Amino acid sequence: MDTYIDLKDVRVTGYAAMGLIALVAAESVWGTVNDWQGGSSSWSFLAIVLVVPAGVASLLWFRGATHNAEAIALHGVRTVQQVWKASDPAQRDVPFEQRVVSPLIKPWQYAFLAMVCTDILESLLLDTPLYVVFSTLSTLCALGAGALACFLIFRISLMQQRFAVPARKRR
Repeated sequence: MDTYIDLKDVRVTGYAAMGLIALVAAESVWGTVNDWQGGSSSWSFLAIVLVVPAGVASLLWFRGATHNAEAIALHGVRTVQQVWKASDPAQRDVPFEQRVVSPLIKPWQYAFLAMVCTDILESLLLDTPLYVVFSTLSTLCALGAGALACFLIFRISLMQQRFAVPARKRR
């Protein structure tokens, strides 16, 4: 018989975070296209502003996912790597310290860091010829970081659902 744990449902906050992350990436693309056409830089600024609600939704998801991971692993969990280790049902019988994390976590972290750095440089170089270059680099980093973040959020949420108490069927 399978053992189930009463976990928080992180799918709603995960879907909200993924939607907002996708919106940031799409708006970043639109702003960069507008920059290349000589339009207003306010579109790129809007992408930076949209990062705040995406970040809040992501933190709410991470808080719930961390709570679930601690309940699943019966182990202290603080990082995305540890959440992955705790949430992976395929590694349930492996000691926690020996569990393997997704190889996509580090690239996501680096892409996110690169996005933030290029956003800062883009903002500092607003009225210079280099602005469009950093706007384009920022967009490429946003697309990479966004795609990886959405995948990780979706995958961790899906893995944690395997441990959750099954929902009652309505008659």
